[in-house]
Amino acid sequence: MAYYREQAAHNWTKDSIRLIATPSQFARTSFFYVEEAGYFRTLPGYFTDREQLNSFLIAITLSGTGYLTFKGKQYKLKADEAFFINCMDYQHYETDSKDLWEFIWVHLNGAAINGYYHYFQLSESPVIALKNPDTAKSALQQLIELHREFTPYSEPLSSKILTDLLTECLYSANGPQPAGDYVSETMTGVMRYLERNFNKPLSLDHLAKHFNISKYHLAREFKKYAGLAPNEFLISYRITYAKNALKYSNKPVAVIAEQVGVPNVSHFINLFKQRTGTTPLAYRKSWQPPK
Repeated sequence: MAYYREQAAHNWTKDSIRLIATPSQFARTSFFYVEEAGYFRTLPGYFTDREQLNSFLIAITLSGTGYLTFKGKQYKLKADEAFFINCMDYQHYETDSKDLWEFIWVHLNGAAINGYYHYFQLSESPVIALKNPDTAKSALQQLIELHREFTPYSEPLSSKILTDLLTECLYSANGPQPAGDYVSETMTGVMRYLERNFNKPLSLDHLAKHFNISKYHLAREFKKYAGLAPNEFLISYRITYAKNALKYSNKPVAVIAEQVGVPNVSHFINLFKQRTGTTPLAYRKSWQPPK
């Protein structure tokens, strides 16, 4: 069994800030919450080396240069860039010896954090160039101020700010590509094609041939762009169409299954239950007025 391990050189200036929070039980089960937050203006030799810490870390470079080693790769950290990592994994970060690193950071956690982190990882890099760096830096500054002195509103306000910060990280990592980008236009075309032809038998090979690109490249770029594999996107669209038909028509489940491109009704029922937690008939019944 692996245990928490940390080595560090706490070389930072006197005006640096490090605040530790003790979240309530309610915050732990209901909110995103701060465990520690701070601002460091580093001195030569600053580093942190750790693993097996049950926490997530977001850090934004304000100036200077830092270096992050994470999952076997080293990343150079520059102004207006952030990293978002799971501290259970080994990490090492340090300042440049000459261009001293200045950064603002938060250790956070929460019941829904794994879902956000999973989506963030689609970017394949823990380091991102923030699309709205001033907004993200302001969010971290607000968190520091909120935790200087606890009030009854500190935890819900912190959760709101953390939600905004996490959303900014996801958007910066996986948001729309620049206008005119070929990959973005192609993936948008694939999405529209799947929506128009959702009731037909479609495969990755078919899509790759239709769009004249490698199926491996298509699968990788589509997931990066849409957040889902092409087949999962197709299933999601079919389930959404089926929900509408179940809610607003009296068509038999077998007919709806045929209409969404899943002629095997047993397979359709299993897919529907996996995605919604209920069967098609139970879903329909939940929307019918009581007799």
